[in-house]
Amino acid sequence: MPENLAGNIPHEGPMRWLDSAGAEHDASITAQHEIPADHPFLIQGRLPRSALIEYIAQTAAAGGLGPIAQNPMPHQISGMLVALRDVRFYGVVGAGDSLTLRVAVTHRIGNMFRCRGQAHCGKTLMCEGWFSFSILSR
Repeated sequence: MPENLAGNIPHEGPMRWLDSAGAEHDASITAQHEIPADHPFLIQGRLPRSALIEYIAQTAAAGGLGPIAQNPMPHQISGMLVALRDVRFYGVVGAGDSLTLRVAVTHRIGNMFRCRGQAHCGKTLMCEGWFSFSILSR
């Protein structure tokens, strides 16, 4: 069984949203999460679309964004979502839905990473776009 990378996410408690995450053979990161009825961001049983951006960011954090994942002390790394481009939403996600998330690094310049992120609910694409992250070592 592949290593569950969800523990790499720096968030705790109700802000840690991923159930599992793992590295794929193509170096992308995939994650899974079933939206619980007590999710802190649900409004009338539905997530605001912006929550999908956080899910994609947490997926990137779980994977350590490629080469950073090999750092022996992940607690000494912090990251920040710094830019979004062409993010599109195609549907609404609600309590009980199962999300599958995918993040693939497409470019790296120093500590800046550009990624393609997607969120699916079953086979339906719910969100996609370009996400840029800055990674800092402490």
